[in-house]
Amino acid sequence: MHKSHKISKQDMAELIARLRNPNVRVGEQRQALRLNCRWPALVHSEPRDIACVVENISHTGCRVRTAGLLFELGTPVVVRIPSQKMVLDGVVAWARAEEAGIQFSFGDESHNLTV
Repeated sequence: MHKSHKISKQDMAELIARLRNPNVRVGEQRQALRLNCRWPALVHSEPRDIACVVENISHTGCRVRTAGLLFELGTPVVVRIPSQKMVLDGVVAWARAEEAGIQFSFGDESHNLTV
């Protein structure tokens, strides 16, 4: 189990600013600041919604953990994080066991950012 860390207001403000403006990407995506969290979420993967927990997030993507459901690489998904009022679309970049990495694409579904 991963420990949940409190995210500072400054770090959260920077993350939200980057999520709202995906063109602010600089350098190799793996170097993006990742913030540890523990947010209940739903990942919509046609034709179903999969309950999960977002364990870390950056302006380029997030890592989710499910209860035994696997994701297939390259699958388009929509991540809904109600507690943060975030809706982000992306694609499954990697998957293993009960975890998956979602790379945000900021397509049509991401317009609902209301944080």
